[in-house]
Amino acid sequence: MYARHDDIPWDENGPTTAALESAPADLPDEMSESRHEKLPRILLNGVMLHAITERHCIEHIMSALAAGRGGVVVTPNVDHLRRCPQDLSFSAVVHEADLVVADGMPVVWASRLQGTPIPERVAGSDLISSLSAAAAGQGRSVFLLGGDPGTAEGAAAILRDRFPQLKIAGVHCPPVGFDASTAELDRVAALLKEAKPDIVFVALGSPKQERFMDRLRGQLPQTWWLGVGVSFSFLCGQVQRAPQWMRQFGLEWVHRLGQEPRRLFKRYIMMGLPFAGWMLLRAASRGIPNRLLPHRLEKMQEDITQLEARLRRQMTVQPQEVQRMESDENPQANATMDTLTIPTHARLGTTSADNQLRSLILLAGSVRPTQLAATIQRSILDLPTGKGGTVLTNWLEQADGVAQMLGMDRLAVRVMVDASAPEPRSGATDQYRVERDRSEYRGTGGLLAHLAGQYDEDDLILVANAAQFLLDPLPALFTALRKTGGMVGVVGHRDGTPSGMMLLTCRSLRLIPKVGFVDMKEQGLPAIAAKHDVRVLQCRRPTGLPIRTLSDYVEALRAIHGPHGRPMPGDPLSDPLGDPLSEEWKSTFAIVEPGASVAPSARIHDSIILSGATVDAGAVVVRSVIGPGGIVRKDRKAVDQCVAGEMVKV
Repeated sequence: MYARHDDIPWDENGPTTAALESAPADLPDEMSESRHEKLPRILLNGVMLHAITERHCIEHIMSALAAGRGGVVVTPNVDHLRRCPQDLSFSAVVHEADLVVADGMPVVWASRLQGTPIPERVAGSDLISSLSAAAAGQGRSVFLLGGDPGTAEGAAAILRDRFPQLKIAGVHCPPVGFDASTAELDRVAALLKEAKPDIVFVALGSPKQERFMDRLRGQLPQTWWLGVGVSFSFLCGQVQRAPQWMRQFGLEWVHRLGQEPRRLFKRYIMMGLPFAGWMLLRAASRGIPNRLLPHRLEKMQEDITQLEARLRRQMTVQPQEVQRMESDENPQANATMDTLTIPTHARLGTTSADNQLRSLILLAGSVRPTQLAATIQRSILDLPTGKGGTVLTNWLEQADGVAQMLGMDRLAVRVMVDASAPEPRSGATDQYRVERDRSEYRGTGGLLAHLAGQYDEDDLILVANAAQFLLDPLPALFTALRKTGGMVGVVGHRDGTPSGMMLLTCRSLRLIPKVGFVDMKEQGLPAIAAKHDVRVLQCRRPTGLPIRTLSDYVEALRAIHGPHGRPMPGDPLSDPLGDPLSEEWKSTFAIVEPGASVAPSARIHDSIILSGATVDAGAVVVRSVIGPGGIVRKDRKAVDQCVAGEMVKV
């Protein structure tokens, strides 16, 4: 059965397309067993929050423990929501948590004003007691880590008195600054591995506790982690918690401020109050469409019905025959493929190594000083591909294909741009995260090493040059790279063209220096190859076409749209017809964005007319891009041009 409307994730403007596409289908047993429970989510200030009750949160954790699955619980409050847009690494930790529940009444109020209500506040200070009660009832164990000296022991004694059947696996208060010491971190990890707790309560304060949990979660994959802040001090009475009525009215911060005014004044008064007011006003304005458009639920139900039919059709399509993987002298070091398809076994299940794929990193890079970049006035990733899609939405569809193949709810997509590049804005905002790298002098290798530090050593990241059209489905590329068996897998083209596609084990990136400029191709890969296996997947033809110049963009669109009717990328079940790189010229596409003014008698051949452009009657546009503000007057011709203003007469 498909989820009811109240089980569907919502964003700030209603139910998301991605949410509809995440509805569970009648999948094969091997895939359905690996999927987690679908929980309703909402998007608030760029953070996805689970719209669940405390009871539902506890039930989800206990059910996951029974199934042998661990996870991380993050409890964002106003300060978390304020910090996420400013601290991208912290945002990544929150984004990749398994449960993200609202700890703070202003967060709950904002969700209601937005028209996407969260049922209730779920505070870490409450969960430490209620989750311990549930753990005691099922014979589970807990570990208390952090807090002020003596508070972990005191909190453990209180929990043991309240719940006699609760197993206390251990308590530990690490020294100040332990997270900066590899030796201390290893010691804490060893303690936890020896104790093997079912649940770890981490009281280190935010954002230290969230970063710590994200760093160690991979070493105890069957354990649940919960950041609880000052809760140990609450439990043992060292710090008095606000009365229940103050918590209900969102005044707990007033009580805390009265107890620690010097420490909390800046956080609560100077930063918290202005941000909370802005957040509530913004939520109220964004909630107007949700309150005025009651037909959204009916439309959503229609979309679900259509999705069901589409998924059922896809499940009846027989996978294509796996193409032969040829090799040169060394069949393991250089895998070769002609046409990529998804192997049957990859559709139905995956190895444990495949399950360690954590994210797709799209390197959007900097603004190249090309005529195309100057004309479009937007990110290259927002260029249209036809049929309502963009370069970015095609990547998101490809990422969904990988997630579906691996039985994941969703594959995290991180789009990296530099300090001066425009941010892409197409696609559902809950499907990807744009991160701006403000360091100008570390290179791609240094950037990837920095990102890899946010994951466990054995985790995998799939890295790709974002400014390209894939000619082969990403699920097939990922599968082929895994088959190379190397610590690093790189797609290589025999004609010498770069692919910009790599599958990296995070451990390998630890070899890249943290200081100085490191180019991945020239310096990073040779450094890694000195100690680890770097395998090359040799392809007879390009797996993707770059988009740097006008001619690149036009030729890539011609490869997608024809002349032999090749389907759009992102559909791994389609059979490509003919050679996508045929040199036979033929008018194959004409893309006109909404907001462009194009006269019916204008002739558009292999060209793109962007929103805000004007093409008058009788004008001819061939292999060109007409940007915002670009004008092609009556009877004039634009051939192989980027037009940003009014054309002079030719």
